[in-house]
Amino acid sequence: MIALVAATLVVCAPGFPGSSAEARPAMDALAKALAVAGHLPAGSLSAVYEESEAGGLRRLAQPDAALLLAPLPFFLEHEKELRLVARLSAVPRGGEAVERWTLVTGKDHPAALEGYTVQSSAGYSKRFVHAAAPGLPKQVEIRAGGAVLSALRRAADGEKVAVLLDGAQAEAMGKLPFATSLAVVETSPPMPVAVVATIAKRMDEGRWKALEPAFKGLAGDPAAVEALEGVRMAGFVPLDQGALAASRAAWRRAQ
Repeated sequence: MIALVAATLVVCAPGFPGSSAEARPAMDALAKALAVAGHLPAGSLSAVYEESEAGGLRRLAQPDAALLLAPLPFFLEHEKELRLVARLSAVPRGGEAVERWTLVTGKDHPAALEGYTVQSSAGYSKRFVHAAAPGLPKQVEIRAGGAVLSALRRAADGEKVAVLLDGAQAEAMGKLPFATSLAVVETSPPMPVAVVATIAKRMDEGRWKALEPAFKGLAGDPAAVEALEGVRMAGFVPLDQGALAASRAAWRRAQ
């Protein structure tokens, strides 16, 4: 048995609903399920949720923060500065480990979206927006926001608004009553939805090897179903290295 001393998993999902306080029961359940699956001492692993990028970064600066679970935009935005090591992909509930981001606007949009505002749940990372939609003008205004439905309605009504949708949002778009008034501008290559990463040198290979099978085994553990539901995940799987490499390449080109 390998003990984890004061190790914390930081779950950070900017743009998603829920607060740190509301997520506390889910985080406790996730930490407990991982500790049990990894045969770790009780209390040796904890988990916290941060709903904002700034809050996530503040929590990750604390020395006990050894693991991160975050959407790909957050991971790419902070991979170098935090010395993150990507370990696993998170599979969202009802989805796949990879997704394509889709840029959508009104049906009669101009070829170039000059003067448009782009809204996305990933808008806190302007570079990621350009990585996922490289055809956007460099100086386009980008806003972070989770009110996707209202933004799509404005785009359908002819306003100069475009929306960068994640995989789940893009799939749901076709069910909207005004979907025929929308048009897809461009679609990204497959990208990991979310990444589990270790942080700097706060977790060595031996410690990670104790936890890796625990993450992978949660999906098959009936006792962990509630914990996974709490973080809207179906499980954790090996990274699609090709998709991650392509995402990093797009990120570099978006400088």
